[in-house]
This record gives sequence, C-alpha cells and structure tokens, in this order.
Amino acid sequence: MKLIKVFYLLVCIVCLSCFQSAAQAVKREKKGTGYGGSVIYNFHAGSLGADLRMKIPVVRKLSFVPQFSYFPSFNDYHEFYAGAALHLEIARLGAYNLYIHGAGFYNQWMNAEDYAPGENKENNFAFEAGGGLVRSYGCVRPFIEDGYDFKWRENSLRIGIYIYPGACARKEKCPAYD
Repeated sequence: MKLIKVFYLLVCIVCLSCFQSAAQAVKREKKGTGYGGSVIYNFHAGSLGADLRMKIPVVRKLSFVPQFSYFPSFNDYHEFYAGAALHLEIARLGAYNLYIHGAGFYNQWMNAEDYAPGENKENNFAFEAGGGLVRSYGCVRPFIEDGYDFKWRENSLRIGIYIYPGACARKEKCPAYD
C-alpha cells in the first residue's frame, strides 16, 4: 500500500508540473494561479472538513485544480482525500462564473475498520462531479461548490476563497460592466 501512495504522489507532482508549465504559457485576462481553501460539509456523513487547493488556468475557461481535503477524527469518518479536478466555466452571472467540475481522488479512510470490519476499505479511489460559482475578478475570490462522490454516493458542499496574489497589486474593474 505504501508503494501505491508513493506512486500516486509522484503522478500528482508530474501532472501538477505539466499543468503549471502550460498555465504559464496561457494568455488570458485572468492570468495567474489562485491559492485557496474551503470548509466542507458532507451531508451523508454529517461531517465537517477542510481543503486546500490551487486553481491553475490551462486554456480559456478550463482550469486544473489539485486539492487536499481532510475530515478530522471528531467526525464519525476520519479520512483524507488527495487528487485533482478540472473546472470548466460555462456561464457568467454578473461578477461570478458558473462552472462544472469532474474530479478523481485517492481516499484514505483511517477508521474504516470501525465501520466495515474485514472489508479492507482503507484505501480507495473516488470520482466526483458537480458545479460551483466563483467570483471572476479581484485578489480575493469567494466560491461555493457542490460535488457528488460516486464511490460513496454522498454529497459535499464547499464554501471558501481563492487568493490571487498577482491581482492584489493592481486595481481591477468588474468585467460585468465592460
């Protein structure tokens, strides 16, 4: 299992490097990588968690979003997720962009033996699809995102922010008024 984790980590690092290189070549009005985090509520499990993420532009309206999510041990399910999503912007609503996403995550369920004895469900791979709304300009960009996990058949809501350091130094005009 340790070898699988190391292999998965190496694949994520290589993918992140490739997408970061591609993102640096992209010329678009919202240049730059966003760094963010969110609070997560899992409706099925009634669990609270947190995530850290980066939003890296790939091509116009498409972003690569590596993520790490953690649900602490005070929840019934003590677990973490590590993986990535693709976000595709589909519409602009005033100063916000509506997007859909698809994701794949490695999941380690640390107290699986408490809930599924002998079923060996500690290490898993989960696919997720959903959508969200994110502010389309500025240094601080709040977002709300909902996703459905097909492996566990559960829904999670994320509310958080992205910080775009490159956008903090210049004054930007809301694109809705252009």
